[in-house]
Amino acid sequence: MMLRKAKVYLFALLLGLSLVACEETPYYESYLPVNEAGWYADSAARFEVTIEDTLSYYLIYFNLRANNDYPKANLYLFRSIYSDGNLEYRDTANLTLADPYGRWLGDGIGELKTFQRVYRREPLRFSKAGTYTFEFVQAMREDPIIGIEDLGLTIYKQENGPETK
Repeated sequence: MMLRKAKVYLFALLLGLSLVACEETPYYESYLPVNEAGWYADSAARFEVTIEDTLSYYLIYFNLRANNDYPKANLYLFRSIYSDGNLEYRDTANLTLADPYGRWLGDGIGELKTFQRVYRREPLRFSKAGTYTFEFVQAMREDPIIGIEDLGLTIYKQENGPETK
């Protein structure tokens, strides 16, 4: 009986290690906490990323941690990318956070859910080396919005061309 438990434990340990070993390490990942009073429309989340390789493609993700106080099923964002102070890209995104029945689509157990949404469907290639600033501004009608705890950015470098994760 003891030998069987040891085998099961060893198998679980090896399985866990193999899953961790297969996980791709992000090129860049950072989170910023949101003020406890809420996320105000004039409070932009900015992430500065140094890009040196202009031949590779990059998969970019916006990350969000929200709790049950967030009252909506979606989140509108103004998104911008700047390099050397110049605007390179800007758009408005509508991120779906809950299904039509009100069930959160994020990961996590309990009150806090983590959402990761692709920035663009296709990987991005930067035209010049340098520092790029990714800016996110909430574009909801309510100001501030409550229930948002952290905002983040994750970037994966694709060495072999425009593959998706």
